Amino acid sequence: MAVYEDVAQTLEQEIRQNLACGDYLPSEAELARRFSINRHTLRRAVDQLVEAGMLLRQRGKGTLVVEHALEYNIGARARFSEALEALGHATFSEVISRRVLFADERFSRASGMPAGTPILQVDTLRSVDGKPANLISHYLRREAFPGLELNYRGGSLHAHIEEHHGIKLLRKQALISATLPNQREADFLQYPRHMPVLVVKSNNVRAGTDEVLEYSISRGRADCFEFRIQPRITDLPTGEPSP
Repeated sequence: MAVYEDVAQTLEQEIRQNLACGDYLPSEAELARRFSINRHTLRRAVDQLVEAGMLLRQRGKGTLVVEHALEYNIGARARFSEALEALGHATFSEVISRRVLFADERFSRASGMPAGTPILQVDTLRSVDGKPANLISHYLRREAFPGLELNYRGGSLHAHIEEHHGIKLLRKQALISATLPNQREADFLQYPRHMPVLVVKSNNVRAGTDEVLEYSISRGRADCFEFRIQPRITDLPTGEPSP
């Protein structure tokens, strides 16, 4: 890896962890001294992040951090609030609708819950640092969570379920796609309809079992998120190369 690429990776990580939109980088001279490189090499590193949309050069002012995507891990623990708060972001979750329905054959195939199962649908809007970012439809087996429709008012749904129902939910699988938002989604997310949303459909099971208790559909603003998926390479047979 070239020196400027290594510096660009380091700067990108530090920007994601320590800086916010509207902050300025230290001067090129300061950064060049810090990395013990010449200013030409430092400029090439910064150019990479400018081209990626993370930075903006402003004549006479410096290099500005502009809005950048939040890195979100697609792992077994499906806790939106917990994951982003661990990265230093303020999150807020509100319930925008709820209803009771019954699983039909199509829903059963997608969710893994038997047809005819009573389902509690709870839609939540998640904001990050005061900005609407994610709209999630949670489809829960109603009999597993008695009273949930009355008691859950916002915040981390999975933390609420663990505290009040003694059940830990883990993501068994996830399907990721992109689509254009409908009018309702665009209105809640304050997002143009011609811009795609990132859709994650998750089957969440009771920990230690294969029993699906929740099927969720998350629609996130594509300008807010990028997903990290880490294969479990320790599960590969000895000698098999990782994907």
